[in-house]
Amino acid sequence: MSPRDAYKVLGLTPGATHRQIKSAYRELAMKYHPDLNHSPGAKQKFLEINSAYNELISRREEAENGAPTYEEVVAEEVIRRERERMRRHAKAKREKRKEAEAYFNRPEWHDPILLLRYALHLFALVFALAAIIIPVLLAILRDPGSLAGTFFFIVVGVFLIIYIYQQKGQWFRLGKFRSTWKDLAEFMSMKKGAVATDWCCYCRNTRADGQSYTVELLKTTDIRITSFGALDHAATYKSKLTKVVIPRSARAHFFHKLSSLLKLTSIGSALLFFPVESILWRFLAGILAGGILSTILLALARVRPKANYLLTPGLLIKGLIWTFSICMISKFGPGFTIRTTGDVYIVLAGLLFLLDMVFDLVMGFFPFYHRMFRPVVPQGTVLESLYRKGYQNNLELPVYSVLFPLYKWLF
Repeated sequence: MSPRDAYKVLGLTPGATHRQIKSAYRELAMKYHPDLNHSPGAKQKFLEINSAYNELISRREEAENGAPTYEEVVAEEVIRRERERMRRHAKAKREKRKEAEAYFNRPEWHDPILLLRYALHLFALVFALAAIIIPVLLAILRDPGSLAGTFFFIVVGVFLIIYIYQQKGQWFRLGKFRSTWKDLAEFMSMKKGAVATDWCCYCRNTRADGQSYTVELLKTTDIRITSFGALDHAATYKSKLTKVVIPRSARAHFFHKLSSLLKLTSIGSALLFFPVESILWRFLAGILAGGILSTILLALARVRPKANYLLTPGLLIKGLIWTFSICMISKFGPGFTIRTTGDVYIVLAGLLFLLDMVFDLVMGFFPFYHRMFRPVVPQGTVLESLYRKGYQNNLELPVYSVLFPLYKWLF
């Protein structure tokens, strides 16, 4: 029964008060109650009066008890949608974290990270013992006054030893390696995959029956600079990413892995055994030796390098600037020893954080600026077309423009 009909049954006009509704109901109920009125239609009339009364009273009670307004309904819907959005975001975040954990739990990532953790724990133990023992020995054997200057190391060593002792049950129980000798042998084997119809891009007249190599190229579509004051600025880069899958044979894949292993071994060996004082020059010598040895290896195997697309005019110019700057802060002594001056940290910070900005400011005035990021060595048709469209290997950002090519060159 609609409210309009209910008012009509009780003989009231819409908008009647609560008192008027009750009064009209009592009057009509006494008049048509079946016990008091025995006419044929009295019972039906009494039921209609009750239905009308209940309809009006129930609506009036809902209004008086604070039925939600339109604004409250809208606010509740907004809150519900926001909660739903947050639940979806949390679920996506959990799934992404699970994917990352599953990825890094793979043996090729899990085992090197675990080995690094063991090495760091061993280094922490050795450092703690050395921080306690060496200052005491220096004080005994040389100058007792040196103990005051090295007391800080003793305190650090003591606290570190206490912490290691508290964690003694698990300090060298970080987990088990998941790779077996069989896995290592399989990793270094020339394992062929399914029969392929594509030709390998790294070996002539060879089918691409191995793991393909993926090249990721970026194109900056928009740059937004936000200023929050004289010394507070932020730049947001909007880039378009595309991936190019390059067919590769099992033979090329095998020698590429050997090349990466040879580069890492050369850098590690140079850091440990190259007879110069400067660690920086040891690292550079390791990169040079790794580059030469890997090039000879791939040339003898007749396999093209997988990372030759990184060699661009811009990278060559920046490499020359790095070499010249490091030579200017180095001292070449007798016996082929090389030392760096105290300005090494300032120069390295300038090269890492300022070189890209200065390079863009200077080269940006020339019409051939965009060609600076195209590979010197000719690439395939697909890659060449993307480079002509403005794609490049990486964003020319501080630090990133140094670490990314080095990482891709190594692995």
